[in-house]
Amino acid sequence: MNSAYITSIGKFLPGDPINNDEMESYLGKIGDRASKVRRRILKSNGIQQRYYAINRQQKTVYQNSEMAALAIRDTLAAIDLEPKAVDLLACATTIPDLTVPGFASMVHGRLTEFPPLEAVSTQGVCCAGVAALNYSQSQVKLGQKRHAIAVASEFASRLFKHSHFEADNRFKNNEKLPFDTEFLRWMLSDGAGAFLIQDCPRSQGISLRIDWIESVSHAHAYEACMYAGTDSEKAEKSWLDYPSYADAAAAGAFHLRQDIRRLDEVIKLGVTGWLKLIEAGRINPQEIDWFLCHYSSHFFRSQIVELLEKANCMIPEHKWFTNLYSRGNTGCASIYLMLEELFNSGKLQPGQKLFCFVPESGRYTTAYMMMTVVESHKTVIANLSSTVESPMTSETITNPNQDNSNPTVNAELLRQLTLVWLDFERQLQTVPIIRKLNRGDFTVEDYQALLRNLRPQVVEGARWITRAASNMIDFKMRSLFIGHAQDEHRDYQMLERNYVSIGGNLEDIINAEKNVGSEALSAFIFHQASRENPLDLIGSMFMIEGLGNRLAGKWAKQIQETLNLEASQVSFLGYHAENDESHIGKLEAILNADWLTPELAKRIVKTAKVTARLYQLQLEEIS
Repeated sequence: MNSAYITSIGKFLPGDPINNDEMESYLGKIGDRASKVRRRILKSNGIQQRYYAINRQQKTVYQNSEMAALAIRDTLAAIDLEPKAVDLLACATTIPDLTVPGFASMVHGRLTEFPPLEAVSTQGVCCAGVAALNYSQSQVKLGQKRHAIAVASEFASRLFKHSHFEADNRFKNNEKLPFDTEFLRWMLSDGAGAFLIQDCPRSQGISLRIDWIESVSHAHAYEACMYAGTDSEKAEKSWLDYPSYADAAAAGAFHLRQDIRRLDEVIKLGVTGWLKLIEAGRINPQEIDWFLCHYSSHFFRSQIVELLEKANCMIPEHKWFTNLYSRGNTGCASIYLMLEELFNSGKLQPGQKLFCFVPESGRYTTAYMMMTVVESHKTVIANLSSTVESPMTSETITNPNQDNSNPTVNAELLRQLTLVWLDFERQLQTVPIIRKLNRGDFTVEDYQALLRNLRPQVVEGARWITRAASNMIDFKMRSLFIGHAQDEHRDYQMLERNYVSIGGNLEDIINAEKNVGSEALSAFIFHQASRENPLDLIGSMFMIEGLGNRLAGKWAKQIQETLNLEASQVSFLGYHAENDESHIGKLEAILNADWLTPELAKRIVKTAKVTARLYQLQLEEIS
């Protein structure tokens, strides 16, 4: 196969930059009233200026397809290539100008200097631009095309004109517009970026060799998070199903919405995929020279940093590059505009590695790209032997013992445990009772069933920890386990009180049989606890305490809001969210101990994996 190179990058940003105080004069005040949430959202996202393709009268100045064409012309202006040499045009956007024909056809229609060619449209949200680039570079690598253009363009501002919101029945009835409806109004902006992809580097200056691109959808496990064309994330009714377009507008079906409560799931899925790439030897954080991450708001940067630091695979922040704060969040064009600015900045040097990470909230897609800076044909020939193979899929089987950067045992253990946890948390989203909770369909009977099925594990927690302590050789570890058992031994009483407070019978929960998952989980952990020096149970504690610390509080809040309960009726879950953090801290101290060996680390990870799978089975058995 050939190699594929980005040899030129161009952009188009409409008009002059618009600062935060000017935004509302372009988008308009809804009902002539200034927004009450604008400043709070802008403070969180950190964006200082952005670009709009509408003017202060909310009139369109540039069509979406027009911005894409202008970015393409800017790309070709920087390199000696005739437009008639282009043989592929891949165009990405979230919402095109027209529903029919495709966006690529409309862009090609504006490029009258171009020849007949293959035109491909990729629609999505933030990862649509990566999809266009991936198709283009694949065709070049296969030898099917030689000079491909990939372009990503977004025209979000016209979605947020005040007149669109004023057509909503809720506005007409003097109701407050939901936060998820107004939120994106202060987040998104307009612009376009374009790449020229060729089968050899440019003759002068630098090019970016595309080593690999990977994109993974998780839509099978999640409802939509960011959507338009319906009034519900379940998408049970399309805008086409309304009696008239006016009825669809009145129901708010055309609004672009985002459920911000679920955005942390997008980040976790993205970091999970990142860790899998490290485990597979596809990424070595120490070898990355530039990290380009499309986070939609400054708020999420700290979450990414926290997860990577916990996994001990952080890329130092001085290697991060973003222009979110000066160019805004331009959706699928954001990664193009980041690469354009860095590519033309003079900062890149031959041999440097660029890693790009693009999480998409639409219906949970994550994309990753690895590129290498090259400068001439001679450099490319010398580096051909180091070209990375084709990208893996999310199902690739990895070797947990693979060591690419010679990290310490502790660092590798933390990374692997973090990956196990993130995979476990992702898998939980497919469990029926958790899906009901996330959808808002959770009932009192569901809550009772959850408590009944959790009780055996809670009752036995202190028992297996005590048994494990009695088999510990090291006195300090024995004391640590005994202390942990003391913290846990009465938690089941709080659970029982919650059960009775929601109408359950105490005898029913005390006499309830274990389900299949509970039996398997109990048998496994007691078996491990009965062995000599069962330090691998640190893996079980990591998973169970992690669930209490990271998910129990979220579940408590969801259950309380869905069922209209008092805080005292979800106190068992709420208590663990507040108190398990100290337990996690103690576990992390153990995981950083200097006496850990590779063999023990391997046992801890395996025990964590088995615990996660059986805990999931325990929840799956709740009908």
